Amino acid sequence: MFYWNNNLKLILRVSATAYLIVILTGCESEQKKNTFYPIDSLVTAQIVTLTIVGAELHKEVALDKQFDTVIYVPKDTAAWVNELDIFRQLETINKPINRDSYIIDDGLYDPGSNLTVKAFTAIEELPVKSMRIYYSQTSRRPRKIEALYNEENALYKSSRKLSMEFQQVHNKTVLTSYSILGGQKMVMGDSVIFSIKAEIQIE
Repeated sequence: MFYWNNNLKLILRVSATAYLIVILTGCESEQKKNTFYPIDSLVTAQIVTLTIVGAELHKEVALDKQFDTVIYVPKDTAAWVNELDIFRQLETINKPINRDSYIIDDGLYDPGSNLTVKAFTAIEELPVKSMRIYYSQTSRRPRKIEALYNEENALYKSSRKLSMEFQQVHNKTVLTSYSILGGQKMVMGDSVIFSIKAEIQIE
């Protein structure tokens, strides 16, 4: 569930507006350089907003057959960076060298959500195998982002399904939940299955 207290509107406008303008103005400049989608700017904006409003994080973590639940308020931007930085890995889709490595389909209809979908599908082996942006009016204000991310090096292979969900609150795109599902195989070891499911509450 997602809660928003009307008093936070005043907090955002009075005590944080100037700070957000500086941050988001910088993000707009960065967006112009992006090849496909400004995922890094989006994550940065969420880190700033969630820190300012003191959002509470409810997180369920599963590692193989072990489960844990954590509820806390990340105290600063560094704490939110620790939670959300994994989504910045999707920024690799924007490398200039990848400009011709994706098929782009926009204007797709998703019957399950009644939203429009912009889809990126890799036509060669790349870390971001696919990414789908679900939106109502513009993809710059997403309702959901899903992606498949693969990573491989000399020590391990891993695959992750990343998902972020958003709501429009006081004309701002606000992250309300996210999940990370995946597995990792060590070269000389067993496979590990893990999942993180998180909900964000603002009172």
